[in-house]
Amino acid sequence: MANYDRTTGAPWSADDLDQLRILAAEGTSASVIGVQLGRTEKAISHQASLEGISLTSVSRNPYDPDTLDR
Repeated sequence: MANYDRTTGAPWSADDLDQLRILAAEGTSASVIGVQLGRTEKAISHQASLEGISLTSVSRNPYDPDTLDR
């Protein structure tokens, strides 16, 4: 098992919410946001729902030249 600090059950700080908003706006998936914030994917989805944040990830087609530089 990986050794990393997880904030399970900890209250969400203003910085955590700001980071969630930024990452969601960039199209980052809930699982990746969870790793970056040290929370579960379910916790990310739940908090995003409470805050009215959309977690629709951007589709990145590896064969589309317009998405290669993202």
